[in-house]
Amino acid sequence: MSRKIILRVSIAILGIFIAIALAAPLLAPAGPYAITGKPLQAPDADHLFGTNEVGQDIFAQLVYGARITLLFGFCSALLAVVISTSVGIIIGYYGGIVDEIVCRAIDVVMPIPMFVLLIVLTTFFSPGVLQVSLLMGLLGSVHGIRIMRSQVLSVARTSFVEGAKAIGASDFHVMFRHILPNVMPLVMVKFVTTSQHMLVMGVGLSFIGMWDTSTVDWGTMIQNAYSGGGVALGLWWWILPPGIAVVGISLALALIGYSFEEKFNPRVGVNRI
Repeated sequence: MSRKIILRVSIAILGIFIAIALAAPLLAPAGPYAITGKPLQAPDADHLFGTNEVGQDIFAQLVYGARITLLFGFCSALLAVVISTSVGIIIGYYGGIVDEIVCRAIDVVMPIPMFVLLIVLTTFFSPGVLQVSLLMGLLGSVHGIRIMRSQVLSVARTSFVEGAKAIGASDFHVMFRHILPNVMPLVMVKFVTTSQHMLVMGVGLSFIGMWDTSTVDWGTMIQNAYSGGGVALGLWWWILPPGIAVVGISLALALIGYSFEEKFNPRVGVNRI
């Protein structure tokens, strides 16, 4: 299968998830918290995925949970990419003592597993969903800073950048008009791959209860299915929908990043699948 077909299919899958999240009030007018049936009711015409232990519609929770899950992953990734791109361009362009300090700080932080660090920080400070998202974006930018810096170092030595400096262009003009456009393919790939990592990590944090468990997202749904007896009783309609949704969106983002790699790295295009 060619990369173009993989890209189109993956974008279509991602678009479906986004459309479901946006259309949640239309798809489930009663909302995710309303008790609309009997506890642990099997799927039927009124409840496509049955109900949970208190009679709430699982389909409604699934579509509303897509909102929090996707928003969490994309916002965290956007913050991480903005920070890593900005800092990477600045330290890669100027170099010097600031570059050295930032690189040494990254060397210290990078070996620490991000998920473990997030668990420790959220345990001590008990932040909300927004605070966790900001924290994940900040920590997620560390690895991207080094990658972006390496790319900027190579771009900064090109003839058109040297020419812009020679005619008196300001540093901001050079970074914004000449360096940033040349690293944008890398920025796009990093956003997609970081979105996947943040989304899965957010589901994991939600599953172990690192923020308000009353928030409806896919991680909370899986946790409720586990603690409410869905796993023990083999209630597939409670367990599988959020699990399949997480795998589906994660796989779609991974394949989009895989397909974008051809545009970012020309050597990949030589041996197409």
